[in-house]
Amino acid sequence: MSKNNITNMQGNAKLPLPYRNIIDTYYLPIKVIGWILFSIYSFIAFYKLVIDRLVNVVVLLKGDYSIGDLGLFDYSSWRLTTNFVPFETILRYINYSHYFNWDIVLINLLGNLLIFTPMGFLLPLLSKKFRKAWSVIGLGFLSSLAVETIQFIFTVGSADIDDLILNTMGAWLGFIAYKSILITPRK
Repeated sequence: MSKNNITNMQGNAKLPLPYRNIIDTYYLPIKVIGWILFSIYSFIAFYKLVIDRLVNVVVLLKGDYSIGDLGLFDYSSWRLTTNFVPFETILRYINYSHYFNWDIVLINLLGNLLIFTPMGFLLPLLSKKFRKAWSVIGLGFLSSLAVETIQFIFTVGSADIDDLILNTMGAWLGFIAYKSILITPRK
């Protein structure tokens, strides 16, 4: 790939000189390694958010338990594990932080914010389609919505609109980091 093609792919901005020289020289291997790392990140994130919880349920199903015993698809107590009110959980953690262990607050608030940050940072590096904020934010939102929907349908974890908000903000923060660290405006 020629240097002009790579520069054209950057749009109205280009990578600072030290990064640009490395990318120009090793463009294809960097792109392949980047997609591999993004795939690993995506698998680990989805595994921790969904698959791990569903596997535990499937393992329990092999015992002498019925779906009713496990509470799967039992929406009688959905109000305990579901939040549709924006910022309710976030404000609860902030206002009543002295009643919670700090690790719970950090995992729930900061963890939800940070788990989608790599998506917002890596996707613009790997694909021209994701060099606009709306595309990264939209994919972060849809990915988080898929996770929260699966958690609600299978009643594993807690489906929370605040998780959706924090995950989407995390993707946006990753995009901001991408823009501020790697991209400089053309003079």
